[in-house]
Amino acid sequence: MVLHRVHHQILRSHHLFEPLNEEQLDELMSTSHLLSIDKGEPLFRQGEPADSFYFVIAGAVKIYRLTPDGQEKVFEVIGDRQTFAEAMMLMDTPNYVASAEAVCPTQLYRLSNSTYMQLLQSNSRLTFALLGKLCVRLHQRVNEIETLSLKNATHRVVRYLLTQLVRLQTVESQFELPMAKQLIAGHLSIQPETFSRIIRRLIDEKIITQDGRQIAILDRLRLEQFE
Repeated sequence: MVLHRVHHQILRSHHLFEPLNEEQLDELMSTSHLLSIDKGEPLFRQGEPADSFYFVIAGAVKIYRLTPDGQEKVFEVIGDRQTFAEAMMLMDTPNYVASAEAVCPTQLYRLSNSTYMQLLQSNSRLTFALLGKLCVRLHQRVNEIETLSLKNATHRVVRYLLTQLVRLQTVESQFELPMAKQLIAGHLSIQPETFSRIIRRLIDEKIITQDGRQIAILDRLRLEQFE
């Protein structure tokens, strides 16, 4: 596959691909596929063979599992210039442990696990880049488990809003929610009605305002202390 110039720059900006020289990047891309998928289209299902990982060029993909009673638990929503499923390369299980599905029209690369693993064996910088990525993911999951296990629904929503504000590193105290409230609620392990009720309380208390997905923080200190 011959990389589009813009895609080449985007891949080069990601730490899992930056350590590759041009020959190695060409080798990786020779076994990759550029996909364009619609909203609701699956990339893989839990239990299917894990032979690939993915890099999102544009769009968003949700990672989720179904509970025994059929409810959907969203672990993460992957956006532009992010990778997912790369941890499967280092796991003992040969199958995906969750499912992935586009939440909007999405363009992404499907990359070969076996090709990347061959490159890892000959490039120590690449190995440390992958380990660093996985350590960050692990740290995020530990924090999420603590929040989901020990805090009430209001605290989860407040921390989520504050995390979005910090993640975007915006000079203004406003941001756009990255996904629909049903997905956010699933990610936080609460009901969509509960999420909406907490948002309404924050609005009534004049702590935030909401216009569609656009959230503006009016009083960050009160939001941090809100219970």
